[in-house]
Amino acid sequence: MSNGDVRSFVARLEAERAAFQEFVELLKSEENALLQGDIDRLAALAQLKSDRLVELSQLAHQRNSHLLSQSLPADPSGMALWLQANAAAAPTARAAWKRLLELAKTAQQLNQSNGTMIQQRLVNNQKALAVLQATANHASLYGPDGQTHTSGTGRPLGKV
Repeated sequence: MSNGDVRSFVARLEAERAAFQEFVELLKSEENALLQGDIDRLAALAQLKSDRLVELSQLAHQRNSHLLSQSLPADPSGMALWLQANAAAAPTARAAWKRLLELAKTAQQLNQSNGTMIQQRLVNNQKALAVLQATANHASLYGPDGQTHTSGTGRPLGKV
């Protein structure tokens, strides 16, 4: 493998690390938006996350293709073998790879935590909606005698 190929691979690895760092920052922003209940911000972040995931997928595909072109497995063991075979580039590449793995773990934890918060919000919203629907269906009305009566056929919410 030529020095140019090695430098190019290390540069792509560094780009993948940087993209993962940006993805983690998006997940942290999502976490803050969830904690603050900022629904508008969540919608914008969802699109940014989707775009970043496409980029990360492309970068991982390029890394794996390069490893395969070197007759190495397209997985962490293949990366370890590449680092062993390219000692001159290993310090920079090893640091980028190590940080990439750390960021991937952080992203997984943040994504799981955010997913749990989203699920809890959905459950809370469903409970609130059920209460509102039950209240609307059992509204107390005054009858001709002036006494309150419950009606099982209340007016639907939002209807005039």
